[in-house]
Amino acid sequence: MPLLYSILLIASVLFYILYEHAFSFYLFAFLLATPIVQFILTLYTAKRTDVSFTDLQNTASRASKLPLRIRVVNNSLLPCANLYIEIEYYNMLEGQKNTMKINTPVYPKESHQMTLHVSGVHCGTVRFRIKKCKVSDMLRLFSIKLRYPHEEEITKNCTLTILPDYTPLENGISNYSEVGIETDEYSKTTKGDDPSEIFDIRDYIEGDKMNRIHWKLTAKQNKTMVKEYSLPISNSIVLIVDLYKDKKSGSDLLLFDSLIESVASLSQHMLENNTPHRVIFYDRAHSSVNDMIINDEDTHNELVRMLLRTQLSDEPDLALIDYVNSKENYRCGHIIYISANYSPNAAEVMNDADLAFRYTYLLMTESSRITGELYNEFAQIIPVYPGKLAESIQDLYL
Repeated sequence: MPLLYSILLIASVLFYILYEHAFSFYLFAFLLATPIVQFILTLYTAKRTDVSFTDLQNTASRASKLPLRIRVVNNSLLPCANLYIEIEYYNMLEGQKNTMKINTPVYPKESHQMTLHVSGVHCGTVRFRIKKCKVSDMLRLFSIKLRYPHEEEITKNCTLTILPDYTPLENGISNYSEVGIETDEYSKTTKGDDPSEIFDIRDYIEGDKMNRIHWKLTAKQNKTMVKEYSLPISNSIVLIVDLYKDKKSGSDLLLFDSLIESVASLSQHMLENNTPHRVIFYDRAHSSVNDMIINDEDTHNELVRMLLRTQLSDEPDLALIDYVNSKENYRCGHIIYISANYSPNAAEVMNDADLAFRYTYLLMTESSRITGELYNEFAQIIPVYPGKLAESIQDLYL
């Protein structure tokens, strides 16, 4: 259109020079004044046009499509011939930015909603931002950027959280308190043999041991009452998550989907079996190591949210090294190291640290050949194939 206008303007100039009729002057003046009028009208429309997201936060699974709604309002008396919208988005896990572009007209005094259907390819937190909005005239001679008051900037951003898929697991879980791991946690659903904590008091049944009788309560109620002891639960299974991405090998994000789904599924499985545990991972955005004790649904959900908002690291084994060197570490029952890359250093550190009875290296991979080993009779490397967590770890006893 600018090229066509330029041709018409040159033609009107030649027409005005060659013909001395009043019409040639009026035509030239009209074409000369057109850009000024178009600029004023476009400026007027731009000041009264607004673009924003209607849903600032949403969640979806990887398999579903979620509508991303954009509200466009034209409060002016003139139509907006061309509204150009540029949206920037990126998955926080990877950080690679992409853009999508939309061009639409908007009628005067109208508000309408555009819906873009977004599918979650990889789990994580995807941030969307209205990077640029411009209004241009019908001839596209001018483009004027929309300006937002500071308090309205928040409506230009929205977040889509793509949740991991949970895999039902049937793996057995060891109670490491039986091998001397100290604990202050006791089962709320299962009785045990720890006399330091009473699980329940019930009526005497023939065969109950005499040392279990609650003599004070028996005297008060005039019937024999028996104490049932609690079952100690050791908070001694530690999941160490390595969020390192090797740039040289170009690790596929599909492997990190599998990694997050493995952590979420293992944690959920242990919660369902009343097994508190720790999860440790490095948060690149805050340059710190998160060490979380997972003992209920709230802490589990917080763990998943934090994993989905973190960023992949450019250094390997940061969480493991921090745990080994921490003054607050303690000997635990089972360290499960979860990574999308095999690290000889991690294998060596785990073997030398002597911090657990057992070690397991869950390696996210698409290859059937695993190079590397852990030099310990209680250690093993288990390949985990994307989408096949239950089959991959079916022989793993937690």
